[in-house]
Amino acid sequence: MRLHRFFIEELVDNKTEIKINSAELTNQIRRVFRLKTGDSVVVFDGSGFDYECRIGASSGDEVKSVKNLVTLDVVTTMKSRYMPTRDIYLCAAVVKKDTFEWIVEKATELGVTHIIPVMAERSEKKALNMGRLEKIAIEASEQSGRGNVPVVESIVGLKEVIERFSQLKCVKIAFHTDAEPFNPQDVHRDIPVAVFIGPEGGWSMDEIDLFHKNQVSVVCLGQQVLRAETAVIAALSEVVFHQ
Repeated sequence: MRLHRFFIEELVDNKTEIKINSAELTNQIRRVFRLKTGDSVVVFDGSGFDYECRIGASSGDEVKSVKNLVTLDVVTTMKSRYMPTRDIYLCAAVVKKDTFEWIVEKATELGVTHIIPVMAERSEKKALNMGRLEKIAIEASEQSGRGNVPVVESIVGLKEVIERFSQLKCVKIAFHTDAEPFNPQDVHRDIPVAVFIGPEGGWSMDEIDLFHKNQVSVVCLGQQVLRAETAVIAALSEVVFHQ
């Protein structure tokens, strides 16, 4: 039986006991999943390790002020199933809420390390619930077995994020329908990569010019016109798996 897996904020640092004070996480353990004293769970802290633990007795029945406390006794330490080995930045144009939440979930599963919402000229949505997106990233990390959680950044303009990457040693690729075919071999596995995905309707000509002026390669995945979320999956799959 697969154990429930939870992300915790504090590094375990070879401790034999972990005290969880988060009311939200405690509620998940005790009420959502109805786990009891003696049940086993797995926790991870972003360090690349998973910790199989047994739930200890809750002190909530004895001390009202610490009713949210859950104690975990560490039984086994193991490497996480997957840990990204390089930085992958997904610079995705802001699209409607449900679609962008889906993008965050799938990008997390695929190993993206930074998710950057970009306000494009053709973005119809102007705001996102950042707290909700961060929660989705945590849940996707828990489910997929990765050893850390991606950083979900605040919305930025395209020019601003391009200027940021001009200061980094980083391969920069913008996907657009009318462009040269993408060759995955152009993306070296040891170098960070920034992937730019446009909104519904694609990047504008001014944005394409901006990419060209800033040494961002403009390429396509094929002749099909892909929805934004489909393009994210297709592009990231090429970058992550064809190394």
